[in-house]
Amino acid sequence: MEQNDGGTTGAGRASRAHSGTRHQNVQRVLEALRLSGPSSQAALARRTDLSRATVNSIVKTLREQGVAKLMPVNGRESLVALVSNQGAVVAVQVNVDSLRAALLDFGAGTRLDAAAALRVSDGEGGGHAGLVLDMVRSLAARAGMQPSDLAGVTVGMQAPLARATGTVTSWARLQLPAWKDVVVAETLQDALGAPVFAENDANLAALAEWTWGAGRGSTDFLYVMCSAGVGGGLIIDGRIHRGGDGLAGEIGHLVLEPSGPVCFCGSRGCLTTFVSERSILHALAASGNSLGSLHAVVDGARRGDPACRRVLFEAGRHLGRAFASTAKVMAPSVVAVGGILGEAGPLVFDGLLSSVEVQSLKMVSPGIRFLPAVLGDDATLLGGVALALTESGGGASALPEWARRTHTVRVSNDRAHNR
Repeated sequence: MEQNDGGTTGAGRASRAHSGTRHQNVQRVLEALRLSGPSSQAALARRTDLSRATVNSIVKTLREQGVAKLMPVNGRESLVALVSNQGAVVAVQVNVDSLRAALLDFGAGTRLDAAAALRVSDGEGGGHAGLVLDMVRSLAARAGMQPSDLAGVTVGMQAPLARATGTVTSWARLQLPAWKDVVVAETLQDALGAPVFAENDANLAALAEWTWGAGRGSTDFLYVMCSAGVGGGLIIDGRIHRGGDGLAGEIGHLVLEPSGPVCFCGSRGCLTTFVSERSILHALAASGNSLGSLHAVVDGARRGDPACRRVLFEAGRHLGRAFASTAKVMAPSVVAVGGILGEAGPLVFDGLLSSVEVQSLKMVSPGIRFLPAVLGDDATLLGGVALALTESGGGASALPEWARRTHTVRVSNDRAHNR
């Protein structure tokens, strides 16, 4: 129902209450436009359960702010649409051993990329946060602007973030020790003077695939990233679903075998202990075939190596078990696998689908589609772009071809060379 001001004890409190209610109603209209696309004001009133007068007032304000526009149709009624893909945004990807970043300027139609290796020693005294700041400032300078000119900056972390604190969750700090007590978004925003949004990398990849990739057009979407580690992201009604503690979607720590291998999270038999790069390489070595990377395993399987094909089939089978358990509860319309295992295609999906059949998932939820992700290793950065565009007030529409091209500048991890 439309939210109305309650009783107040003073003009100041009444003003604050009205302002808060107005903001919530504006967000409801924006959300309806993001999910449904161009709509009449009457349709917006129905979808948001707001009065027609309230919707008309909000639309007028959004048009004055340049966030929405009117699209005339049939000569009588105009549809309200978001003015999407506006301004310049930066997306940063923080991995265990590397940084990647991209600045997309939708006004100029340009994309600038940068990358740098990370050393553990660089992280002393908050050094990794400093490297992120240097990279954002460098990209902004190359684009001829100040960091404060950016519409938004998104930082994707290769670790889950605790919702209550904005820091890397305690059990994942061994992966990113340099970020142990850093309130990521707040720290970077104070230094840059631009809005900063911090998010788990798999959540961002899920958002990108839902916006522009395998999940496009679905309402409920599960994405799983399988490369060095395993991460997951869940999109419900067009929004990242984080859960109460910010850890929703962490399918990598779904327990498949209670007496299985010990996981770094402290539990046993997590999905991660069966389908991470390290686990697959260990399984391959047990058959007397040692390779140095998951990419090498996939290459070997494509050449017909039976041991490589077997471990990838088994990895797919474990994924299918995890998906069957998860999807029976969540019933997403699309499940996508990204990362190196997603790129392996049938080498993994044959095992995945066979496991799904054994678990009778197709009988319970016949509409679920299992697909490989399509955005590759750009998914996290593009998800950061989508989040920054959305949170800055507009939205993300079709991705221009220039936005998919990468022109990476390698940056030394010696901070003196980044300034």
